[in-house]
Amino acid sequence: MPNSAWKDFETLESYIAKEQSLHPQSRGVFSNLLRRVGLASKVILSKAQQAGLIGVLGQYGKVNVQGEQQMKLDVIANEIMKSTFMWMGHVFGLASEEEEEIIQVERRQPENSEYIILFDPLDGSSNIDANVSVGTIFSIRRRVTNGGRCTLEDFLQEGSKQVAAGYVIYGSSTMFVYTTGNGVHGFTLDPMIGEYILSHENIRIPDRCKCFSANDSNYQKWDEPTREFADYIRYGDDERYKKTTSRYIGSLVADFHRNLLYGGVFMYPADAKTGKGKLRLLYECAPLAMLAEQAGGAATTGRERILDIKPTHLHERVPFIVGNRQEIDLYEKMVREADRS
Repeated sequence: MPNSAWKDFETLESYIAKEQSLHPQSRGVFSNLLRRVGLASKVILSKAQQAGLIGVLGQYGKVNVQGEQQMKLDVIANEIMKSTFMWMGHVFGLASEEEEEIIQVERRQPENSEYIILFDPLDGSSNIDANVSVGTIFSIRRRVTNGGRCTLEDFLQEGSKQVAAGYVIYGSSTMFVYTTGNGVHGFTLDPMIGEYILSHENIRIPDRCKCFSANDSNYQKWDEPTREFADYIRYGDDERYKKTTSRYIGSLVADFHRNLLYGGVFMYPADAKTGKGKLRLLYECAPLAMLAEQAGGAATTGRERILDIKPTHLHERVPFIVGNRQEIDLYEKMVREADRS
């Protein structure tokens, strides 16, 4: 690398340390949590890259709490995330999309344990055998109870209570994207030195709708305002959408990441018959909603801001529409008008 290229060379480690230095009272606990996410992601990446060589492609043979077939890498990624945080004294408890109950972290001094961590260890894992991009999503919140063991109350908090959220996407390159409520920042893994390098500081969603991302096979299951919204963007005469293209990967992290960088809207709305969504509020929707808002976008169910939803159970599913604020406002307007008619 030319010497001039090192002038602005900043790693995830140094960036976190710089941010920590802005808060003299900080003890570095929160910074360490972010560093551990970075470490866990490198281990998961190594397993994913070797999947075909070490025999961990395909299904594990069990169904998880979501009623979905677990992939072998789901199980491995889940264990990596658990073992990464289990020993940290300031972690009060964990929750994984792959496990039915909260995960207790036994501590001798639980009063010093401040944070809970929720994660989807390997989002999009059903695509791993086809070499499609997958990812890890995480959310960090502060405990709210005073006992020696965490309870559901610690986890069933509105998304607005998150103190950090982010994801790692494993694709042609590996990127760590996170927010602590002060903008969204992206770091690309340099495989030569094994470090995440700052590549996308203060990400803002471009003010355009370049991509429309939805599973069209569910079109007939959508309610009328949702179909109207989709048709307006894809087939309407609005000049804003003349160059909008349909792009749907089926891996949430990959679809969200593309739209974050290019501009657009992703939607997995409710089934009109059941009124229920598919994506998980705590592990997927709330973390990505925080990122979207910090990047100038928005996220909604159509009737409620995602970050305002008070969860009622650990694996709650909700409709999820996320992207440019202009498109989210349009969708909510169409839903309100349909509700009034």
